[in-house]
Amino acid sequence: MPIHQDPDTRREEFVDAAEKLFKQNGIVETTINAIVKEMDVAKGLFYYYFKSKDDVIDAISQKYSEAFEKTIGKTLKEDSFEDRIQQFIKNVIVSFKELWDNLHGEKEEIDLTLLASRSMEDAKAMASNLFEKLLEEGIESDKIEIKNPRYFADLMISGIVDLVHQSDVDLNEVEEMINEIIAQTRKESNHHE
Repeated sequence: MPIHQDPDTRREEFVDAAEKLFKQNGIVETTINAIVKEMDVAKGLFYYYFKSKDDVIDAISQKYSEAFEKTIGKTLKEDSFEDRIQQFIKNVIVSFKELWDNLHGEKEEIDLTLLASRSMEDAKAMASNLFEKLLEEGIESDKIEIKNPRYFADLMISGIVDLVHQSDVDLNEVEEMINEIIAQTRKESNHHE
């Protein structure tokens, strides 16, 4: 591998190499020695950037979180509340599908449980927090009526995550179902507008 002077670039190379090896061999089976061998560098360089393999797992999870946040963040640019909610639901479904796709090894028996659990929990928390804020906006602007936006957001996001994880699910159908549930929260005065 070429020598890079930029520490951020070098750190990303470690993250990419570890991610590749994790997906090929599993997390437990991938050693620090395997990562440095893949990069053709001295082991000490690994420890310059990371304290442990666990730190690399966190860095990969952070990489996934940033991509996830970027995709669902597009929601907030829509003009109307209704458009933001619909775009949010669409973006969350697509983002969780992409995240689940990233969290599979090259073979079915590859174990990425540790990376999957960290990445999924971070993404769920991020999505629930954003959804709660959107719901609160809808409540404040008298568009929807929900007693507990936190619980509603957590429930909807958890449902989306579970459905999207199923290989045979129709993502458009999931989106329609979630939008139907949200439509039921609209205040009576908004149904006729």
